[in-house]
Amino acid sequence: MTPFRAVLRVLLASAVAFAISIPFASVRSTAEAGFTFDLRPAGTIAGVVAAAAILGELVRLAGRYLGPGAPRDARPPFALPAKARGAALAAAALLVALVPLWSGSGTVTMATEAMIFAVIAVGLQITIGMAGLLVLGHAGFWAVGAYTYGLLTIHLGWSFWPAMAAGGVAAAAMGFMVGLPALRLRGDYLAVVTLGFGEAVRAVLKNENKWTGGDANLPSNLVPGQLRGVQGEIGQWIWQPYGTPGRNGDYECYLTALGLLALCIFSVVRLARSREGRALFALREDETAAKCMGVDTVRTKLLAFTSSAMWAGLAGALTAVQRDSLNPELFDFNTSILFVAMVVLGGLGSVAGAVLGAGALWILPPLLQDWFEDITLYRPLVIGALMAGMMVVRPEGLLGSRSRKAAG
Repeated sequence: MTPFRAVLRVLLASAVAFAISIPFASVRSTAEAGFTFDLRPAGTIAGVVAAAAILGELVRLAGRYLGPGAPRDARPPFALPAKARGAALAAAALLVALVPLWSGSGTVTMATEAMIFAVIAVGLQITIGMAGLLVLGHAGFWAVGAYTYGLLTIHLGWSFWPAMAAGGVAAAAMGFMVGLPALRLRGDYLAVVTLGFGEAVRAVLKNENKWTGGDANLPSNLVPGQLRGVQGEIGQWIWQPYGTPGRNGDYECYLTALGLLALCIFSVVRLARSREGRALFALREDETAAKCMGVDTVRTKLLAFTSSAMWAGLAGALTAVQRDSLNPELFDFNTSILFVAMVVLGGLGSVAGAVLGAGALWILPPLLQDWFEDITLYRPLVIGALMAGMMVVRPEGLLGSRSRKAAG
């Protein structure tokens, strides 16, 4: 692609985002000020989309010259061998683990939440990116894991590790149950079923007051120190990420989230390269053809829903510790859409893309708030405009093309 066409695509993406944002972000009507019209919010959204489009073009250029299919003379002479890349990844992981030592509490909390969302997005890649099954209620699995952990620690006195494992198992069981009707559904019909599941879970948590606390949050005030201070009767001698809110407690949650993310990435990458992973990709491309080639589509779909839900449940357990208390509104439909946006932005089927999408959509808005005050207020609109712009500039996502070539 010529530089002129690349610039044209960036300008077109920002223009589309600007046009879409004008009716929603630039026109206001209040009782105090009356009708007002201001183009700055729409310009802010267009600027964010333009920045994302430029990033996408840079990724495309890097993939062209540094990707596995690049000509030999186009690859850099300093390319590292496999062992050296492994050592570099280990050094990078160690560097990330030491970040909280010179960062503030707010930065550590934001990074912890971003890694938790990255775990959910990477797990969601199994159903959306690999199997091609659209899920619009993934926040329901996240809620099942979080509330399972909270109820076990508060009412039964469990410690962190068994309660976290139970949260993952409970979410996986729910994923299996949701996957059963998915055996005969495709496309929009499957999306509606998963959407109904997510809203049903939130409604149950919202209306049940005795155990979940309803809108008053999970009754963690029954235990001194709230959720992160719960000391269970099982496995007291094992290290667990508990502590009072502050630097030490946030650092413990940060390290646990980093470990969970590393385990999730390793597991999903291994799954993608396995025989089951190839069956998932075949199911995404053409279910009928995959069935004719001997792929057990029933088992493959159930595997996708169960494993994806399990990672969301494990992330939910860590969310309960990191946030101290739980409210049903945290697991609403907008959160499910945010998870899908992370996967689509990063690239379908790309594990690294899911991590990149989670970090971009969760960390960038607070960082940009210093320059654009309305960025958080119009966050859903920014995400929508960003998705519209990405469909113009890079419809496969930031890192999607590389994964699709690997899958093929």
